[in-house]
Amino acid sequence: MVFAVNDLQIENLSEVYVKWNEMYLLSRSEKFKKSDLEKFQKAINDWAINEYITETYESLHKTYVKIPYHLSNKKEVEKQIMENIRRRAIVS
Repeated sequence: MVFAVNDLQIENLSEVYVKWNEMYLLSRSEKFKKSDLEKFQKAINDWAINEYITETYESLHKTYVKIPYHLSNKKEVEKQIMENIRRRAIVS
């Protein structure tokens, strides 16, 4: 079975899961040294798909979900959001 999202294969997904677990275990520490925080930052960046940081995902969410949602009339929202995104793609 092939699982692909943005060229993310099953093996990559397993690797992301392992990295997420490492990041989670680091986050559960009671005390942090500077080196621990640097490891934690690296773990967060490694965990994120395509090494995007959480701000990237938040920015994409705002651009492609929140703003179009607020521009909609709240009826058939998904259809309106997709139409809004399609128009943006045509313009740019």
